[in-house]
Amino acid sequence: MTPARRLVQIGLPKLAAWLLLAFLFVPILVVIPVSLTDRDYLSLPHDGISLSHYAALVDWRTGWLSSMATSLGIALATSVVATAVAAAYAIGAWAYVGRWPSLLRVVLLSPLIVPPIIYAVGMVKLWSRFGLLDSWIGVTIVHVMLAMPLAVLAIGASLSNFDPRMVQAARSLGARPPTIIFGVILPNLGPGVAAGAILAFITSWDEITVTLFITGRRIVTLPRRIWTSIADSVDPALAAIASALLLATLLALLIRLLVSERWASPTRRNPKDTAKGTPS
Repeated sequence: MTPARRLVQIGLPKLAAWLLLAFLFVPILVVIPVSLTDRDYLSLPHDGISLSHYAALVDWRTGWLSSMATSLGIALATSVVATAVAAAYAIGAWAYVGRWPSLLRVVLLSPLIVPPIIYAVGMVKLWSRFGLLDSWIGVTIVHVMLAMPLAVLAIGASLSNFDPRMVQAARSLGARPPTIIFGVILPNLGPGVAAGAILAFITSWDEITVTLFITGRRIVTLPRRIWTSIADSVDPALAAIASALLLATLLALLIRLLVSERWASPTRRNPKDTAKGTPS
């Protein structure tokens, strides 16, 4: 292959990919220097670098820390409940194929179809009758409903690769249904359950549309706090919280890569060692 042809087939696609990544991520990285500004408004640092806006995030009086704690608590509860319900439905629909599981699947996946604004108006009407507006239980239930479709899809995809002969073997050995579910099925659905829990957590942590309608002064999640800050006065702490979330995301991805490489390393064997272990 000539150098010119190699440049066209390999170099140009790589250059286009890097330019696309730069177009997507460089605007996001601008929030980092803005978060270090010494001004009280969004701007680049003028006279020096200041960490006062990061200090405001951990000050309970500013409201950012309480909003993060509220979002974290609701997101954890949503992740646990949505994953448990989604796993129960997915296993039941997998074991009992029929019309009713299919109809129930359409109902569970409806939040992905209905526009959030319509869903929000409906929840305001319903929650006002039950007295659940601006309450922990009301917000958590709504977040569970919104997160359950993603958890169902993740666990259902994992169940599609599950071998039903394992259940038949367990039954032939006299295993009871609880033993089959918790000892045979769930251990083999670990990746799907973990993915469903993560997706449910992210959905709850990032939800804003319905939360704006069903919350007031008592329940203030982090997205609602960000929305209020943008609407009232553009606070440089917004850039600080954005930088903190960006750093947390990068750390999570780095930990994920390190864990995956650590798990994969024992399975990788040196070809020379394999050749030595092969009987002649």
